[in-house]
Amino acid sequence: MKLNALPRVRLANLPTPLQELPNLTKALKGPRIYVKRDDLTGLALGGNKTRKLEYLMADAIAKKADHIVTGAGFHSNWCTQAAAAARKLGMEITLIKTGPGEDYKPEEYDGNHLLHTLMGAEMQIVRPENFKKALDETVESLKESGHTPYVLLDAGSTPLGVAGYINAMLELESQSREIGVDFNYLVHATGSGGTQAGLVLGAKALSLDTKIIGASTGGRKALEQVENVYRVISEASRALGLNISVHKEDVIVKDEYAGSGYGFVTEGKIEAVRMAAETEGLILDPVYTATSMACLVDLCRKGFFTKSDSVVFLHTGGSAGLFPYRDCFKAYALGESLPWTIPPWSPASKNPKTE
Repeated sequence: MKLNALPRVRLANLPTPLQELPNLTKALKGPRIYVKRDDLTGLALGGNKTRKLEYLMADAIAKKADHIVTGAGFHSNWCTQAAAAARKLGMEITLIKTGPGEDYKPEEYDGNHLLHTLMGAEMQIVRPENFKKALDETVESLKESGHTPYVLLDAGSTPLGVAGYINAMLELESQSREIGVDFNYLVHATGSGGTQAGLVLGAKALSLDTKIIGASTGGRKALEQVENVYRVISEASRALGLNISVHKEDVIVKDEYAGSGYGFVTEGKIEAVRMAAETEGLILDPVYTATSMACLVDLCRKGFFTKSDSVVFLHTGGSAGLFPYRDCFKAYALGESLPWTIPPWSPASKNPKTE
């Protein structure tokens, strides 16, 4: 395995805590539940992307980059982590972010968009179909200006990024031995696929019986996401020189908890956020961890897990994303109808505002 030989720049506070959630366990009357606190990685407001960026930014440094170019959704946690890593390492950053229209401007600067602004990131807001063109043009312009840009692709779901979550699984296995608990399942949110790919590879490398359940965040249906994660696993295995046998059956994806699209609101997700906060003081985000907690809650209620099972919930961070959803959480708390289910900043929104 080439993992230990990979260049790495330390950005995260590791190991992140592993904590038992006794009140949530009691509320759900199901398995023994723990949380792996990757929201406490420490870069910006923390999150799972920091683990990936330790390897990716080391590669950028090795290639003498001075300007990072990346992008994702308008309120992307990935963009926040990438911007923080770039600033910490003395680099400039340009974010290509997708929205409902070209040059979309929100009524309020809030959530992750506010954090991107505070870190001084250059930003372009484009429709998804124009994303690649904008990214390519930005890279070319930077080169013409004498810069050395480094492009972070696929929200870090590349072989170097996957290495971050193989390492996380090694960390979790060590913590589980320390407390004497063998985890039957790990539940997390799966989007671009790199986190799930690393977790599956790590579990296989350690010969663990832990089943990795990914709750799709709405970008892909289950079968499509299985194919995507399996592709990322295959690419990472080749690039990292791993001799590990992984089958598609090892990639488990649930797609019924995100709503009709990425970042969409559902009452199940809002309930999951409220439940985690009320039982454990655990603050989730409305897109990723809300989806994976909604999955965990539902599987407990359906009796998918047994009372003898031990389940770890991976908290992937992103809590700053709660605040742009404040109107929906307020309405839910008051027993009122949700004001919207499609976020105004989503490419699926029909009423983009631009300046």
